[in-house]
Amino acid sequence: MKGIPIKNSKYLKTIPYIELGKLLDNEYIISLLKKRNKIRIFKTMPINLISKYRYDVFIKYYYVQAYITQKNYELAKKIYLNHIKSFNNFIEPDGKKKGPQSFIENFNSLIENIKCVGINKTIIPITPNGEIIDGAHRLAIALYLNLAVQFAIFDLLDANYNKNFFINRGFNIEYVKIIDEKVVKNIK
Repeated sequence: MKGIPIKNSKYLKTIPYIELGKLLDNEYIISLLKKRNKIRIFKTMPINLISKYRYDVFIKYYYVQAYITQKNYELAKKIYLNHIKSFNNFIEPDGKKKGPQSFIENFNSLIENIKCVGINKTIIPITPNGEIIDGAHRLAIALYLNLAVQFAIFDLLDANYNKNFFINRGFNIEYVKIIDEKVVKNIK
């Protein structure tokens, strides 16, 4: 697959740009994407989209695991909220989530929804280098549930939300140790 940065991916279909809003429910992200006539959609296993530049996926994975198994849930909730605070201080650019409780409720609802209906009605936008642009919550859920994800490539610069990004913005170093021990070393 020439030009596709994700190994073990499969081309699914090409959709017109007008249908993008149905697969990517984030007006803010859509506003950042360059408009084009057609969008090529691919499918892969979520492990293929994991990157050291998106440490937040590991944190969200820990939360998903704790939520579903109900083991260490209160700790996972604290870790998740601490990372959201360090990332955006509980305010999403699209305005859909504001405040800690909103993030928890939305994430729990998303987990339940994906457990029930899967993840085939959405895509994860990625950069030409294979870094995810949006969809870390969905990716973490799909990774835990071992569900294939759909993605499309868009011309945006790679973001670097690595471990140091979160530490430098106040993410608790003790939480980093937990995520590294319980998730990072077991997933990679």
